[in-house]
Amino acid sequence: MRMSFPSSRTVHVLKKSTPLRADWLERASSPMRTSCKASVMLWVSVAWKIGVGKADVGRIAKADVFCVEEAKPVGVDKITVIGIGGIGQVGIERTDGAGAGKASTASMEGIDGVEIGGIGGVSSEGIGAVGIGKAGTMGAGIPKGLPCDHRGCFLPLGAPPVPPPPQSEDDWTPFASRAGFELANILYLKAHLSQSIINDLLDVWSATLVPHGDLAPITSHRDLHSQIDAVDLGNVPWRSYTAQYQWLRPENGPVPEWMGTKYQIWFRDPRKVVHNILANPEFVSGIDYVPHQDFQDGERQYRDLMSGTWVWEQCDIIATDPTTHGAMFVPIVLGTDKTTVSVATGQQVYHPVYLSVGNVHNRIRRAHKHALVLIGFLPIPKGSREDWKSELFRDFRRRLFHGSLTVMNEPLKRYMTTWDVVRCADKHFRRAIYGIGPYIADYPEQSTAAGTVYGWCEADPKDLDGLPTELRTLARLLRLIDTQDEDTLWFGHGIPFTAKFPRADIYELLTPDLLHQAIKGTFKDHLVSWVEEYLKLVHGPSQGSEILDEIDRRIALVPLFPGLRRFKQGRNFQQWTGNDSKAFMKVVFVTSLEGFVAIDIIKTLTAFMDFCYIARLDTITETALDALDDSLRRFHHHRKIFQESGVRPTGFSLPRQHALTHYRYHIEKFGAPNGLSSSITESKHITAVKKPWRQSNRYNALGQMLTTNSRNDKLAAARVDFSTRGMLNGTCLGDALERLRNLPEDTAGGDDDTEDDSDSDGDNGQDLDADEDEEATGPVDGPPTLSEVTLALKPAPGYPLISFQELGRHIKQENLESLVRIFLFYQQNPTFAGTPPITACPTVEYADQISVFHSAKAVFCAPGNHSSIEELYRETIRSTPRWQTSGITAPRRDCILIATGSDEAGTRGLDVARVHLFFSFVFKGELFQCALVHEFCKSFADPDLDNGLWIFEPDYAEDAGPRIMSVIHIDSIVRAAHLLPVFGGDTPIPREINFTNTLDAFRAFYLNKYIDYHAFQTLS
Repeated sequence: MRMSFPSSRTVHVLKKSTPLRADWLERASSPMRTSCKASVMLWVSVAWKIGVGKADVGRIAKADVFCVEEAKPVGVDKITVIGIGGIGQVGIERTDGAGAGKASTASMEGIDGVEIGGIGGVSSEGIGAVGIGKAGTMGAGIPKGLPCDHRGCFLPLGAPPVPPPPQSEDDWTPFASRAGFELANILYLKAHLSQSIINDLLDVWSATLVPHGDLAPITSHRDLHSQIDAVDLGNVPWRSYTAQYQWLRPENGPVPEWMGTKYQIWFRDPRKVVHNILANPEFVSGIDYVPHQDFQDGERQYRDLMSGTWVWEQCDIIATDPTTHGAMFVPIVLGTDKTTVSVATGQQVYHPVYLSVGNVHNRIRRAHKHALVLIGFLPIPKGSREDWKSELFRDFRRRLFHGSLTVMNEPLKRYMTTWDVVRCADKHFRRAIYGIGPYIADYPEQSTAAGTVYGWCEADPKDLDGLPTELRTLARLLRLIDTQDEDTLWFGHGIPFTAKFPRADIYELLTPDLLHQAIKGTFKDHLVSWVEEYLKLVHGPSQGSEILDEIDRRIALVPLFPGLRRFKQGRNFQQWTGNDSKAFMKVVFVTSLEGFVAIDIIKTLTAFMDFCYIARLDTITETALDALDDSLRRFHHHRKIFQESGVRPTGFSLPRQHALTHYRYHIEKFGAPNGLSSSITESKHITAVKKPWRQSNRYNALGQMLTTNSRNDKLAAARVDFSTRGMLNGTCLGDALERLRNLPEDTAGGDDDTEDDSDSDGDNGQDLDADEDEEATGPVDGPPTLSEVTLALKPAPGYPLISFQELGRHIKQENLESLVRIFLFYQQNPTFAGTPPITACPTVEYADQISVFHSAKAVFCAPGNHSSIEELYRETIRSTPRWQTSGITAPRRDCILIATGSDEAGTRGLDVARVHLFFSFVFKGELFQCALVHEFCKSFADPDLDNGLWIFEPDYAEDAGPRIMSVIHIDSIVRAAHLLPVFGGDTPIPREINFTNTLDAFRAFYLNKYIDYHAFQTLS
């Protein structure tokens, strides 16, 4: 586990001559022992005196203080207690004043596998794997994920993992070659061609190879399917069982159809799925084998599930059984969510069940890299309107739901009290103890899972109006199970599936759902609708509708931004999806309301937006939690305007808004909510349900969908395996040519080489003057980087590149040459302050190889965004004279954030500019990559008091004078910026203004910190 201590502290360490005494350890904790052959385990609680910071950091909960003393203070880097065969040793790595490292050890018996790291000022590793309990305490007996062999016997500390069976780097089994594997991926995962088209395509390809005595690596759709089916990796077969109603039936009259229907539940072994997830080598940098508490500057940080308090509580319970010591705790994260695959053909609905493990970091679960896996489909009993009035039918639906989940998870039950042996991503085997973990679902699904009354809160002893109710708890449920028969309990209370599993308490496992509670619920369903009602109540239906039309016009004027959806008709589109709601938040609905609504409505929306974006952060500190509470307080205070105006005369007894009050508690318990939101399961619907359904022939589609999912999983597992063995480096063609070059000369046939650098463009539009070589906006794989901006791969044609003077005339920027000279002066004199005289600036007669580009690519670390496993995100910044979108052709000049070198945080330390030209040139042998920009300046020293956004104005030499332009190096660009016009009053917008000229038509703009979560963190 990781911990950073405050810089000032008192740490007592071992005297060189003092052996470590066993009775000190016996005072520190009660021994809890287990054995695996000769290996003995004892967990030790340790506390350290902390000079500053939180008073309870380092405090012991259930044990005396164990201190190792030394007369002379030294920096202690790491203390390790290890045990092999029952004989342990304590090693202290220390650094004296001269910087020389020493280690002193003392032997004792019965110590096994306790490691403490990061004590003192030398190491920043933090606490290694010692259990830290509540309030910074270091608890005793917490399972810590010690490596073992395949039988579960612990390995000596530092022992290498048991090697897997050797595999050849040229073994593509069951595929004939890399080309065969890549072709299978294209045909099955990407192209989604019909079987007849696949056959025709492969037939034509094979025909071209017949003269050479060869065939295509895949010859037909049947061959394609058979090769994929032969992959052993990722293979978890589907199984099913049948359920049927077996209780009371009508004595007179017809029996309802649902009572006689046999319901089939399809699922696959969740234990095998868990094994596959834990063993995935792609996750090696994003998986926790032990719970941890993270501190920075003495402040607790919440990130992944294993950083929350719930895991610690579970480990304390597990640790009461000595046989579990040394195992790792594996929380089983479940998610259920109905989805409709076709509205046109009769509302075809499926109810998938997904599984993940809590050890995997949130960023990996969000990246959809097979850390969230489809494990089954729940049956959906259908009934008539009369059936829905029947308590028997509703009771049967509940029983079928919970019974199905019980059966699906039954293979895990044994290993919730007895350890299982699993291979992990780092290739080590470990003992694992499973436990039902957080449950991902929207509010209706949460009510079904918990068996609570719809409209009530599962986590509050009061109802939504503040009146006391009886809170449902596991203890209360177990009492009822002991005192009531099952049928009575089902009708009056319900029995959640978690009651069948050890330590599982559904009432505490329901997680915050950002998508349905905040984004779709509070924002779209409540606030947007309330604003519409407010305008019609205050101004009357007719004038209110006119104002709403003007608001829609404002929304449609939002300038383009990489990856941002345009709302051409404002709010007027028929069906809102989760992505629509997210995008609508990004265009900042609040700024379009200025002049039309009361200030309290502006402040209500702003407070809620702040709450939503803080809750969506990847790492949430105690300071952020305080800000979360403050934004919720402001939201509750200002939303009264809707009650006072008559929009919500009865108040705010709304489950989804009420759920926001529990977010701090749940964050402390489960870590950041962005890894446990139903947006993850809804995104998974696309690949696990909707695309497989579209690939089916619609007849008995579920069986075909199961097969498709199995094949998808096999191809994904094969790709990971081949990649791990280093077999997928470069392109398929490049790899083949390299192999050809390495053949003996008499067997080499040719040396043809091609390069394809055409990439897809993530924006809805087209640059009419340049080849589209930019990569799409969105997640990107690669090495971690803070921020990197590079010019497009290909220069744009059609520019005079003889000199900067000619180029300046072409783009109507006559002083371009002077601006380049000033730029070169600053490059040569980086500490110079002020504006240099042009005579002091280098001449550009030695500049050559001038190139112009219509875009640049920014890649930056964006943990909060939907990014890759490495948390990298890519966006394309454009500056082109002719951009075509929505049937309109006009210049597109995106805006950027510029690093100023200031120590001030957020927007105070950044500048904003609009790019008019990307270009590069060589000066005295050095390549310079630059941007010609129009600078913006801050209108005020602080952000707007009502909406919290900074206001910027384009910089001009004088009123209506020329723009103030400058040339900057692209290394100073942080990323793209999004500006929104300041509309001011309620004046109608002239019709000649549209989204292509918004940045030219207005004279003041808000800097949009809500465009994405990275921007919110950067600009706040």
